[in-house]
Amino acid sequence: MTTNRTLAQTLAVQSQVHLPGTVGRLLKQIRDLERVAPLFVKAGLVRAVERPNPIDTRASGIATHSSTTKTIGGFLYGAAAARCDLLVEHNAVSTAGQDSVCQIDDINYENQSMRLALAATRQAYELADRAVVEERSRLIFLDTALVMDRSMVPPASRAGEPGYPAAYAATRETIESFWARHRERLFPWNPSGPVIVGLASQRFGAIIQSAQQDLRLQEGRSQILPTETVNREALAALDGVRDAILGVGERRFVHGILGSFTRTAAFRMNVHAPRMEPGNVVELGVIGLHFRAGQTTEPRLMQLVGDAPAWTTETIDEIVGLTMALTAVGGVAATPLPVQLAERELTALGPFLENYSRSVAGELKRREIESIWLSDFDLAT
Repeated sequence: MTTNRTLAQTLAVQSQVHLPGTVGRLLKQIRDLERVAPLFVKAGLVRAVERPNPIDTRASGIATHSSTTKTIGGFLYGAAAARCDLLVEHNAVSTAGQDSVCQIDDINYENQSMRLALAATRQAYELADRAVVEERSRLIFLDTALVMDRSMVPPASRAGEPGYPAAYAATRETIESFWARHRERLFPWNPSGPVIVGLASQRFGAIIQSAQQDLRLQEGRSQILPTETVNREALAALDGVRDAILGVGERRFVHGILGSFTRTAAFRMNVHAPRMEPGNVVELGVIGLHFRAGQTTEPRLMQLVGDAPAWTTETIDEIVGLTMALTAVGGVAATPLPVQLAERELTALGPFLENYSRSVAGELKRREIESIWLSDFDLAT
């Protein structure tokens, strides 16, 4: 028997067969979310945060960006970071300064994205270093993670392009040097010192996986910051919800449990993911939490360096509340206002790199630079 069915007919048949099942699964996910999300609130793993009003603070935002372009069979890259300093007095916002760094060079294709990520972290720390030395702000936001994931470490057993190991070593040294030089003048070691805040959007499942641990055991209790108050009896109700969470999806579940102006309980990232680098910075403690500044914004991951008892629920709420208050505009991908202003400075990088690429191609064609370089060489034999 031969069939002669068009794609439109096949799609029509499939929609009639699978539509009820798809609708049913989606409704089940919604019911699971509505059932499980209140349990996280009751257990103290999700809590509301008060925003200060009026706002009186100084804040710096550091944004990073990189771009690549093809030229003469290879790649050029540009990596830049910009810092914008804001002064907020009784909700009146004014700019108080700015700074920037950039790097432009050729780059191989191998490990290209990893090298650019390392460059972003290194440049962000360079600007943060200047901000701390110049005492620019109370809050210093970096749009990168404060420490490196283990996946960033170059494989020692595989020989490859030397640029990536060199970039990793330079970034690691920059992070180590920053915390070695400034730790005693930063919060929480110095109660009046600036706070270094890393903002990212990854690791959505971290708080969920931490909640699945048995907090009656030391392994489970070590993941949640001990200064965060959680209801252990209510946590028992979370037993068996793993399947429901997996059905909804971890990213969508975090969206569901976080409402406007809420955050999760802080968890120890150096316990949850112990193989982060650099090791001597991770030993100081790395805590993370998810927060949502508004209903129309995305949940974000906040990283802080330090540990209990220096970091308490009250101090974390203060930092998160200020961060939420500064994240007033920007839509779904909103970031604190100084970071948004710094991001605008980086829009010039792409066009500049394209113009630089055309200049490189032109110089290669004319070969004038080659003639200048070789002009003092006696080529006669």
